[in-house]
Amino acid sequence: MENMIYMDKYKFELKKGFKDKFNQINNKLFEYNSEVYLTNLKNSSEKNGNFELFHLLEENIEVKKNSENIEYPDIFMFEIFSSLILYLNTENFYCKAINKDNILYRLGIIEEACKNRYRLKQELKEIREVLEKEDDTQFFAGINESALVKCLFGNPHFRNEEFSRVERGFYLNGFINNLSIPVKIKEKIENGNIEIIGEIDEEKIGKLDFIQKIKGEYDSDVKNYEFSYLLNLKKENKKIKRIEIFINLKIGNRYEIFEMNKIGDVE
Repeated sequence: MENMIYMDKYKFELKKGFKDKFNQINNKLFEYNSEVYLTNLKNSSEKNGNFELFHLLEENIEVKKNSENIEYPDIFMFEIFSSLILYLNTENFYCKAINKDNILYRLGIIEEACKNRYRLKQELKEIREVLEKEDDTQFFAGINESALVKCLFGNPHFRNEEFSRVERGFYLNGFINNLSIPVKIKEKIENGNIEIIGEIDEEKIGKLDFIQKIKGEYDSDVKNYEFSYLLNLKKENKKIKRIEIFINLKIGNRYEIFEMNKIGDVE
């Protein structure tokens, strides 16, 4: 675990957006900010195990959609999973949240606060159905696909996945609706800092096939695209000081989809 020693407190920032150059009414922007507290709960006698145990706590969560603040009670939807006890497998960097009872208790309080909001009630009902399943596969998958957990623990540097013996890569999920995009990567390490550059693997998903999938999503006469993926991980005194992930996709000369994840130390 010498490669992933964390600080106690970070600031987290997420931005996701969609731009339509020809019709700006279609533009969308989602912004999320929080303070993150990370406590390692693993007993000192267990330091040789292939796992870590963390309490991941988010506070002062602020959310904007199209530059408008999300207020009470809608903001509560982002606090359901704000306190997680995470069992992290350090071989595959897959997280399991093991405090489901605590999450369900918090969910109950939020359900009461939102009982007069039909749309929120329906969303909360769906979340409860997932949490109350005996099989936790869907619950854990959601935790691992959350932007904060992916940035902290599930980024390509830690996951170190391979497409083949000579090529590293990963599947980018959630960037474009339900598409799973194969991204091949190159990594550079200098003075303990990591830079990863990625591009779409057109051997795994042909350029024409990908364009057809984009057409299906945006009903547009797409002929080309430009994609970029960049991850920067910086350390200080062997501790992870900052992780930044930038993803951008330009579709033809009309659309642009972008996402930025930043987690950094508090000065």
